Amino acid sequence: MKNLFLTFLFLITSVLIFAQEKSEIKIKTFFHCANGKALIEREMAKLDGVMNVVADVETKIVTIQYDAAKQNKESLVKAIEKTGYLTEFSDKDAKINKACSHGDGEHETHKELHE
Repeated sequence: MKNLFLTFLFLITSVLIFAQEKSEIKIKTFFHCANGKALIEREMAKLDGVMNVVADVETKIVTIQYDAAKQNKESLVKAIEKTGYLTEFSDKDAKINKACSHGDGEHETHKELHE
């Protein structure tokens, strides 16, 4: 009886885990160094529903796997902006508290996207 209960509990847990609406998005983000990568990955991973975050320093693309029932593109972009970085989806007039004190060039690149 105990084994039957444990099997049933395992099946229910598995169904709940796979019931999450797993989505993935790639967001071009204007960070430029390993510190920015670490900050984005650490802060984004704290969000409810975010399962995995990888920020690529070379391409500046942040790949996020998330539960679509808990997050969406807009909320993820706002969270990246809150860490101190602009994204390809940021409003052209978006104001952020820069996370990095060096390399202003990435913010100029963002402005060029909207011209």
